[in-house]
Amino acid sequence: MNQLIGQEVGASRYLPKAPHRLVWYDLTAGDAEVPMGDGEWHRSCSPGILAYHASKSPIPVVILLHEINPDTHVRLLANLEEHLPDFGFTRMGEQQWGTERAIIRVFNKSGSDASIDMLRRSDAVFLINDPNAITEWAMRPTFSREISARSVSYFRGFTTMGCNASGLKRSKGTRRGRIELFDRIAALQHTLPRYRDLCFAPIIRDRDQWAYLVETSDKWRPKTEDLIRSAFKKYRRDATVTWYRNEEARFRGEMLRLFLTQAELKGVRGQEKHWVNATLDERIEMISAFEDAPVPRPPEQMGIWAIDDEETSE
Repeated sequence: MNQLIGQEVGASRYLPKAPHRLVWYDLTAGDAEVPMGDGEWHRSCSPGILAYHASKSPIPVVILLHEINPDTHVRLLANLEEHLPDFGFTRMGEQQWGTERAIIRVFNKSGSDASIDMLRRSDAVFLINDPNAITEWAMRPTFSREISARSVSYFRGFTTMGCNASGLKRSKGTRRGRIELFDRIAALQHTLPRYRDLCFAPIIRDRDQWAYLVETSDKWRPKTEDLIRSAFKKYRRDATVTWYRNEEARFRGEMLRLFLTQAELKGVRGQEKHWVNATLDERIEMISAFEDAPVPRPPEQMGIWAIDDEETSE
């Protein structure tokens, strides 16, 4: 996330028809607390990352932070009050801070209700959807299409998706939420402008089974892929990078592998395309039918016939 936002600031002024303003949506701001008190604030939470890069940007920036939980929202305001002055921000209201070129506004509401009314066609928009779990997805399915409808050419989205095998994939109770994710991504695919693509990047050999989804211009494929790999390399990790428009079948397969259990995968094997196009209830029925099917009886051992015994004894 840090590198993507840094890239946004560094490249925007060199784009054809450079944007007049950068508008950054954080749909899941959280409390802006440094995890376990370890690390620098401006590298350890999304509000800190956004504030830091906004303070360095030569282009005006508007940051819109959304947090649905009232208690978390209170902690968010307290942490912003503590840390933002270090980056030149002063308080301009109960839930607003600013510098000469940047404004941060905070909202105690769901990111799924984020307003785009203030957007202009000359803006470049970046969106962060970083839920605690995929079942708490905060980006409404039409968001990308709404942005395009306002003639905003420059838009990128960054979504984190975790599906821990010992958590979300542990019980059938989480199945519906996991499978609904395919509909959310399908909605993105169906409303994707022709000049944008989706990059799916699950971390290789990750116990928490974490993945990232980046929506970006098709012209930024090589840079996006290089950025993802270099970011993971710093932590001696790697990711499988797949693009929806270039490798649709592989893109679908990587999603199935990450969000379904091994047993569920067996229920859709050979029917992957049909499964993705089916309704939610039909998908669950396909998996359940496979799980509920009786276990095949083992093949009977061929015994030695009595006549063989007689012949052998002779």
